[in-house]
Amino acid sequence: MNYEYYKTLIGEYINLGRSEERLLGEVGYPEEIKLDTDSFIKAVAVIAAVADINMKRIVELSEMSMTAFARMFGLPYRSLQNWCADVRTPPEYVPMLIGYILIMQLEDVGNGNI
Repeated sequence: MNYEYYKTLIGEYINLGRSEERLLGEVGYPEEIKLDTDSFIKAVAVIAAVADINMKRIVELSEMSMTAFARMFGLPYRSLQNWCADVRTPPEYVPMLIGYILIMQLEDVGNGNI
């Protein structure tokens, strides 16, 4: 999935009332997606978490500990804690880029590259 299509899906999610089910129903299974069905459903969950700027959910979807997540993305651990606890809000580009990386990792796993 290219970054522009990723941003389009985020916009669609917002326009469809922030409903993962409605996004899945409207978009279906696009040809641009190189994911199996389960990975695509997880990608939609990532898109929803990014659109909602829900860092706690993004970390959960990564299936990493907060420590590993912070290390992987070069984030200060304390900042990540604050974002996950909704004490502070991350800059909008942080969840956008992290979400895209997570989806690209899903594609890599699906293609046997990891």
